[in-house]
Amino acid sequence: MRFDIVRAVFRKELREMLRDRRSLAVMFGIPLLLYPLVAIGMATLGSAKKKELTEQTVKVYIPGGKQAVPRLVGLMNDQYTGLTAVELFANVDPNAALKSGELQAILHAPPNAEAKMLAGEEVELKVQLDRSRTSTPFSERKLNGMLDDYKKWVVEQRLMMRGVSPVVLQSFKTSTHDVSSGHQRFGKILAQMLPLLLLMTGMLGALFPALNATTTERELGTLETLLVTPAGRTELLVAKGSLVLVCGLLTAGLNMVSMALVLKRATSMLDASAAEFSVSATSLALTYLAAVPTLILFTTVVLIMGLLARNFREANAFATPVMLLPLASLAVGIMEPAASPAILITPIANTTVIIREVLTGRISAGPFLLAFAASGAYAGLVLSAAARLFSNEQLVNPAWEPLSVKGLRRTAGAQARGWWRIPSVDEALLLFFASLLLLFYVSPEWHKRGLLYNVLGNEALLILLPALLFAWVARWEWRETFALKPASASALLGAALLGIGLAPWVQMVAQLQKLVWPGDSETTRAVTKLVTDALNQNALLTIVGIGVMAGVCEELFYRGPLQTAFVKKMRPWAAIVLVGILFGAIHMDLRGLPLRAALGALFGWMVWRGKSIYPAMIAHGIFDSTSVALFYWAMRRIGAEHIAAAAEKPGLHVETSDGVALAVGAVLIFAGAWLFRRTLPAREKPETAGFPVTAEPAAS
Repeated sequence: MRFDIVRAVFRKELREMLRDRRSLAVMFGIPLLLYPLVAIGMATLGSAKKKELTEQTVKVYIPGGKQAVPRLVGLMNDQYTGLTAVELFANVDPNAALKSGELQAILHAPPNAEAKMLAGEEVELKVQLDRSRTSTPFSERKLNGMLDDYKKWVVEQRLMMRGVSPVVLQSFKTSTHDVSSGHQRFGKILAQMLPLLLLMTGMLGALFPALNATTTERELGTLETLLVTPAGRTELLVAKGSLVLVCGLLTAGLNMVSMALVLKRATSMLDASAAEFSVSATSLALTYLAAVPTLILFTTVVLIMGLLARNFREANAFATPVMLLPLASLAVGIMEPAASPAILITPIANTTVIIREVLTGRISAGPFLLAFAASGAYAGLVLSAAARLFSNEQLVNPAWEPLSVKGLRRTAGAQARGWWRIPSVDEALLLFFASLLLLFYVSPEWHKRGLLYNVLGNEALLILLPALLFAWVARWEWRETFALKPASASALLGAALLGIGLAPWVQMVAQLQKLVWPGDSETTRAVTKLVTDALNQNALLTIVGIGVMAGVCEELFYRGPLQTAFVKKMRPWAAIVLVGILFGAIHMDLRGLPLRAALGALFGWMVWRGKSIYPAMIAHGIFDSTSVALFYWAMRRIGAEHIAAAAEKPGLHVETSDGVALAVGAVLIFAGAWLFRRTLPAREKPETAGFPVTAEPAAS
């Protein structure tokens, strides 16, 4: 890529953008002028209104007040400022006066209410208010405070009439100390609106530059002229995308700083206790950093919208639903979910939660990095989609309909004409993240139904079904993508022996791992109970069902599109290891990640070298079934309670039967590896070591 061309195109787009007053108004006018004027104006009006309502005299009408509750009337007129008991003329309707605002409350008391109270009888005072008025909450607080003092006076009088000193009512005093700092309290206020502001203004700041760089040029015909220049499409996309991104990031940063300063000023004007509110530059910097990947995602979405629109009117129609995307952060801010792993990998929600944790001073490195990495991955996928769209030769065709669904139709000669293809890396990653999010949110709903329902739902609906849907919609070539090629009987038999032999050895390595990395006892008990209940209900179905579902669905997912896509772009060993790590990560068990990643890499090697997915299916399925069968055998021999207790204890627990199983497993591993390797095809050249029909040269 020639950076001198990128720089020249960037300067051209920048000059055109600077001539657009709408872009400049959004980028600089709103944060530098509009926010301070609006916020300070609202704070001034709010402060004046609050002072007016606080100092307002609350007029209360008590029918027959001096006869019913004389002490209460005296408290209002003599001791309480801001409260007064009023008398009405005979022809004045109290309810009409309450609705018109001449009265703030009506207090109904039965005849001789005070005398009855002092005598110990139960008396009810009814208060009428009009809560449709802004002043009513202030009036209600004053009235309730006065009624509390009146209740206390009634109780004191009752005690004195019975010869008991009112001192017995005196109790202990309490005081509350807020351990949070002014920085944290202000951060709590700021966190409610800053995520939405950052994302919304970032998209808004990128909107007009994106439309100028894409839709406007396409409508005027200058985009076609630009594409025939010596500048390549990559240079053009980088230049245009960089300008749009800079505009979005700059707008979001200016709005963040302006909002923080203006909100601090406005809050201190409304409440004197907010004078100690502050926000550190470090917190603002971390807040901005946390939002950068999501801002990149949103600005890229805006750029894609501009590329898809055929004219400026159509772009405005697309902008309406797109600009609603940041509103998801407002919903997340209202719900205030905990910073769980599921939330931290969810787009938009993770940025909102991390900003809240940063501003309130509760952030740690792990959640921040997880959310940042997840948002970065989503941004990378959208950037890849933008690059694909910009490289389409139909981009300058006025009749092109990029959002048409015509491409989903199949024809008889589709494969012959080359319409079906191998998945790309970005498509495979999008499939992985889609399945990961489904597992995070849907899978917990099936735990209560038992292990078999959980396995069936996860494997068939959340893992296999998305892979098949992606393959159909994206026109993947099924045979090459999923390695659906026949395997010899020797390879299948060797894979089966490997699956059986690996089961006891993997369990032994898991016990050794606990010596340096103890497991979570609560998780261990929950998993043990889930498996035990399923085995007690139907042992054979559980053992066979787990093996079949895991072996078929997971292998089609991981050793299918994921490994196929990565082998195209990477060295085979790197692709196999990476997919193995993804295979271990999706199980959402950090302690089990190393072993599962190693097994995933083994299965991936079997598919890559054997050119068929069937041996890996056999090895994976039989390994899982054998592991469950060994658990069932131990459960029947020593009991599930003993197994759970032993699993929670760190250390190595080896019995005679375990030694026999390990010895048999070693023999089966050797025999299975020998059978599998003797059937492997000859190695191909590195350039076509993945899938020779469609693979591209591996990256160095």
